[in-house]
Amino acid sequence: MDIVIEQIASSEDFAAMLEVWKQVFEYEMGIKLASDAATSAHTVSHLLARLGPSGPVVGTLGVFDTSNEHQLHESLGLKFDRQSRVARFMHLAVLKPYRGMNIPLMMMLEAHRGVIVPRQFDYTWLLFDVEKAARSFLSRQLGFKPLRQTFISEYGCRCPLVREEHTPEAELFIQQAERYLKRRESVYALTGVSPAGAALSLMS
Repeated sequence: MDIVIEQIASSEDFAAMLEVWKQVFEYEMGIKLASDAATSAHTVSHLLARLGPSGPVVGTLGVFDTSNEHQLHESLGLKFDRQSRVARFMHLAVLKPYRGMNIPLMMMLEAHRGVIVPRQFDYTWLLFDVEKAARSFLSRQLGFKPLRQTFISEYGCRCPLVREEHTPEAELFIQQAERYLKRRESVYALTGVSPAGAALSLMS
């Protein structure tokens, strides 16, 4: 079954997103998100990953506008011009049975295409596990650069990952990531196995 990435469009979508959060953050990681985490005034979009056009939701990604949160940026060592348009990625989560299927990469690319580009953000950033940041798909496939600053949060030791959007380098990374996904889709098509089927077969 194909993976479909879309922006939240209904109350049912919203409830499905919260259920993924509960499964991943609360039950798996032992972290209870703030009650207003999904309805912040800075929310730009929430994206969902589905199994097929009307299938169950198995992944989420939030995009938040932090352009005017200068104190937050400074506290994390993020040196953005005050006039810059800045977006933060948060709540990247995929249900355990569906990991290893490039769903986070798909969501990040759709967020770039459907949110970051049309809203003309200059920078995007997120906090990530400091031990995994440099070798994560975000750095290797999407061109995010780890900063040296580290911070302790409820998620553990984190560092900021930052990407300047309007650069040839960022554009090249996006193109390479899109080509990578197309190649993976071709492999699945040749073998007659869908991405979801391939991932589930590896787990059985």
